[in-house]
Amino acid sequence: MALHLSEPTIIEHGPYKVVGVYAAFEGEEEGPAWAKASRELERRRDEIPNREGDTILGFLYRPHKDNPSVPEQVRSCFMGVEVTDLAQVPEGMAATSFTGGKYVIMESRGDTEGEAAMGVGEAINYLEKWIPEHGYYEGDACFTYSHEKADNPPFINYVLIKLEKQK
Repeated sequence: MALHLSEPTIIEHGPYKVVGVYAAFEGEEEGPAWAKASRELERRRDEIPNREGDTILGFLYRPHKDNPSVPEQVRSCFMGVEVTDLAQVPEGMAATSFTGGKYVIMESRGDTEGEAAMGVGEAINYLEKWIPEHGYYEGDACFTYSHEKADNPPFINYVLIKLEKQK
């Protein structure tokens, strides 16, 4: 089958509330931070009491946004799960949210996890051109998710970008 990208689709979704972990990185090499965040979420995800569904979300993150004590220049990779509310964040974990509304979604499907993950970058690049061509601009969210309980292969990552209508 190899890598396959779906056509973009617009969906409506309520606000996303996310609890998880992040791993900071410097420079342009984010791969080790993704691996570290993934391992830490795997180790601690059962501590999250109010999980909603079986999705694992991943996104580049600026911790300062949700925790002003973290320096503004810190960049990180965040891995988390969707929750019903942010009232019960386990000690040492982080929480963030994205507004609800319109999102464009695109599927990256591959025979291996690595293949599906490589398609995420291609999908984001494609959507960055598609969005303004369709009368929108990017909103406050760009993330991927996958289903933890999915039958693999194929491996599927979904790319979502919040849409705002151009004025």
